[in-house]
Amino acid sequence: MSLFYEKEGISIYQEDNLELLRTLPEGCVNLIYCDILYNTGKAFDDYSDDLGNPEEATEWYRPRIQEMKRVLASNGSIFIHCNWRMDSYMRILMDEIFGTNCFRNRIYRQHSKERGFYANFDSQVDVILYYVKNPRSFVFHELRGDSRRIVPLFENGDLEGRDDVRCIDGNVIDLKALNKHWLVSVPQFERLKEAGEVQLIKGLPYRFSNVIPVGNLWNEPEMLDTYARTDVADAYDTPKPEAVLDRIIRIASDPDDVVADFFLGGGTTAVVAKKLGRRFIGCDISAKACEVTTKKLGVEGTVPHDPRRARE
Repeated sequence: MSLFYEKEGISIYQEDNLELLRTLPEGCVNLIYCDILYNTGKAFDDYSDDLGNPEEATEWYRPRIQEMKRVLASNGSIFIHCNWRMDSYMRILMDEIFGTNCFRNRIYRQHSKERGFYANFDSQVDVILYYVKNPRSFVFHELRGDSRRIVPLFENGDLEGRDDVRCIDGNVIDLKALNKHWLVSVPQFERLKEAGEVQLIKGLPYRFSNVIPVGNLWNEPEMLDTYARTDVADAYDTPKPEAVLDRIIRIASDPDDVVADFFLGGGTTAVVAKKLGRRFIGCDISAKACEVTTKKLGVEGTVPHDPRRARE
């Protein structure tokens, strides 16, 4: 185990992430985000992005994903950032390890405008696979703004388990009788009522709130890469914008939670976690990645430390 840096709740390790993961206590991490190897077959100055064919790459990832599940807290979430080369294989692997009921969404992050490919459609999006440890209990904070909007709490069609009768202000709501079903669970509905956000319109329940809707297509300007892919980027060619990590960390964790990134790369996760008051565990086999990250954090060099104390 090689601790590269540790200070003020931030620990960065230079080693194989599988070796580090095996030493971490069970349930010690609240949120995991990893911008994994895309298996492009390319060789870079400090690492290889060649894991073999997709099946071989999947087997390389298998023990790492298994360990990530083990170290994830019971109400924790994991976001795996990849692209078209591995997203389908990783989806199947994540379903196998976490369970299909723990899959929450596939997020599409637009990284660039059209660049013009030869004899193919341009690839403009990355994929972020979002899973939770426990589908009945996980952290998910809604983002709020200044303006209020109205959204229905129901949808057409009967759906078993979402067809119960509920009440508000003495009014009985039987969606099944109208061939509709609830979009929110009973506990969620009760919380919305307590917050005064539920109103009936022609006998149907709607939510009035200042919640900012977030879909699974992240194509706002701040989500795009901040450099032209024909240029040389700072340190690494594909640093993720801070806006991507800011959204994930705000939504899926609480202040002082532990956020981990086991494919540290350019260190964006560490920087945003620090800004948002989270503790952080980062790992990369590359010394360059560790050095780039500590520089972005505003520190230089390594901090001598007894690695055995990192788990205390």
